[in-house]
Amino acid sequence: TMEHLVREGVAYARSVHGSTEANCKLDLDAFVDSIVFDYQDVGKAVNSSGSYGSPIETRPHTLRRVLINLLDNALKFSGAAELVVSAEANGNVSIKVLDRGPGIPADELREVLKPFYRVESSRNRDTGGTGLGLAIAQQLAIALGGSLGLSNREGGGLCAELLLPKSSY
Repeated sequence: TMEHLVREGVAYARSVHGSTEANCKLDLDAFVDSIVFDYQDVGKAVNSSGSYGSPIETRPHTLRRVLINLLDNALKFSGAAELVVSAEANGNVSIKVLDRGPGIPADELREVLKPFYRVESSRNRDTGGTGLGLAIAQQLAIALGGSLGLSNREGGGLCAELLLPKSSY
């Protein structure tokens, strides 16, 4: 609906201007667990593995919005999602959201991060969707000083990887 589009457009505009939220120290592993438990409490198939092992300096509300966008997207297309947390060699944070949905055609992986782009293949036709979820997640990742990358998984499905600095100022 038009109203839905406008709402998503407003959310997108807000995300582009970054967050005015302050950085704070965050126990990433406990934070990820709490998000996973929230989904499990309402009967959603969300699991997590891995850990980061030390606090990070970030904007929790913004980070939560990115992860919820990515998890909702995975659930919408495959009914299940896995969060994998790890530390990169340089100390940066990697949070992957994995699904076993239809994935995204290789030539469209970059396009889907642009606002209002819609994958016309099987991934989106049935569900509608304005294609803003991933674009918003991308803008929020940038606001966090990080980046979002998408890749198709061996054996099918999508990997959305959020890379974050250990501290962003």
